Amino acid sequence: MFNTILVPVALDHTETLARKLEAARHLRGPEGRIIAVSVLEDIPSYVAEYAMVKPDRKKMVQEIRKAFEDALTGQDDVERVTLAGKPGVVIASYAEEIGADLIVTGASRPGSEGYALGSTASRLARRAPCSVLVIR
Repeated sequence: MFNTILVPVALDHTETLARKLEAARHLRGPEGRIIAVSVLEDIPSYVAEYAMVKPDRKKMVQEIRKAFEDALTGQDDVERVTLAGKPGVVIASYAEEIGADLIVTGASRPGSEGYALGSTASRLARRAPCSVLVIR
């Protein structure tokens, strides 16, 4: 059983969220906790420089946080954390910071970007200080 389980939530891939949470609940110890993590990625400066319309960052963050909350509606036993940066890097750092002992993440379908795992799942598998369970 695991005490602190992180579940990354990619708002453009919520189709695996229910299965990830089910696995996390099954593996959580009696006093364990599940923390859903959403990561806000910055637009690279070399791209933002050429954008015709500058995004309203405050509004964008509010919309992403609302989508995160909507994705977790009814999941009262799940804590929520929002981080900023590259998902595979900041989730691994956060896992180390809080002493997480499991990350339950999703994988891309074969043939899509990152082929077998996906870039975030691959980075987590390489960088995480704890076990990583990849849900297909």
